[in-house]
Amino acid sequence: MFERTEAVKAIHKGCAEKFEDLGFSFAGISEEEGGICADFTKDGLTVRLLSHDNLLDMLEKVSDEESEGSFKKVSVNLLELDDCDEKSLKSLCNEINDSISESYGKKAVKTATKAPATVSRAAVRAGMTYDANTLANKILLVYPDLKSAYKENIAKYDQFLSDEFFVEHGNQYILSTIRSGDAQTRKKLFKILVDMYQDGSSETQNLICVTILGEMNNDPDMMEVCRSYVEDDEFYETVKAVNELLASGKGKKLREKLKNPPKYKPEKKKGGLMANMLDTSAMQQQK
Repeated sequence: MFERTEAVKAIHKGCAEKFEDLGFSFAGISEEEGGICADFTKDGLTVRLLSHDNLLDMLEKVSDEESEGSFKKVSVNLLELDDCDEKSLKSLCNEINDSISESYGKKAVKTATKAPATVSRAAVRAGMTYDANTLANKILLVYPDLKSAYKENIAKYDQFLSDEFFVEHGNQYILSTIRSGDAQTRKKLFKILVDMYQDGSSETQNLICVTILGEMNNDPDMMEVCRSYVEDDEFYETVKAVNELLASGKGKKLREKLKNPPKYKPEKKKGGLMANMLDTSAMQQQK
């Protein structure tokens, strides 16, 4: 177990060589933005490693003569101080060094589309809702191996297409956890899904209930796991209704649509697929 300042000092030590190789200078460790950070600078660019809550953010800020600029998020990593040891810090440093090379190395593509900003808890408290990109970023904290697929998605489409990302990449990790994962990972996963559902947009709710959890295909064991981790009855009943519909004979065409979605159109009608599915389910129950 590490104190936050001690952990940041260890992270600085593990990443200093990579920064120096790319021409950055160490600008010190300080207390900023509700956490502890280590800053590195080069030609008006400041890269900050910020430890706060259970996260380690890599941020960047470009300063010029006209403006000091503001920090923008480059990557997010999980840093749970209660479970932190030398081995986990070394692994974290390796991930950060990979991000440094990818973002600031000689082969880094500076014109690449930036990942969209996520919605913070403070913004939700102020009235905003979690979007699909925020959900994906939370899932990346549980499954770091998905980071490259997430970045490739954005690079390919010049924006984040959530259905493609989860159908092609994310779902296999999530379903594997539900099917046979350990209790700790399941707990983290379902906490994210519940939080994102409760304070998410209709698009985010559709994504969770249909595109992701709809792939449980009404499997009794997986549904039982879902029930044991989801205390929100409305959320669970929605997932249950979606699974029953998709697993039914009439749900076959809907499932084909999920596996072969139409080409992306910028103006997608919100809430469409799940709303239509649940309307169909309700009509079936009334018959």
